[in-house]
Amino acid sequence: MTTDEIEDAVVSAARARGYALNSATMATVAIDLAGSSLSGDQITVPGKGSLSVQDYLRDLHDRAPSGFSRLQQPDKPDSERTITEMRRKRPLDSAWHARHAKATGITKSMMSEIAASRGEEKGN
Repeated sequence: MTTDEIEDAVVSAARARGYALNSATMATVAIDLAGSSLSGDQITVPGKGSLSVQDYLRDLHDRAPSGFSRLQQPDKPDSERTITEMRRKRPLDSAWHARHAKATGITKSMMSEIAASRGEEKGN
């Protein structure tokens, strides 16, 4: 069994829990589990015994929490998300609303669409 299969199992377990792992954390996984084997959901580490993928993931998260980032929708792959779903929906500030109030024509209509898409329509 290759390390790739173990890394895939760790990544899958992380995604199932709503996390993505960064490259530095994946390097740690490769170093920690070099020479290990996977049977079912058990990782056998040579000379140290075995542990479940979930237990390893929990330990890894405790050691390197900054290597984990939250997925917006853990059950939906990136390729199926739309740009709108991936874009951060921050509230529009008062300066934006002041510019919107003074805008005319196509600029006004585009800004109105933006406000409506964020649920902040305050009239035209």
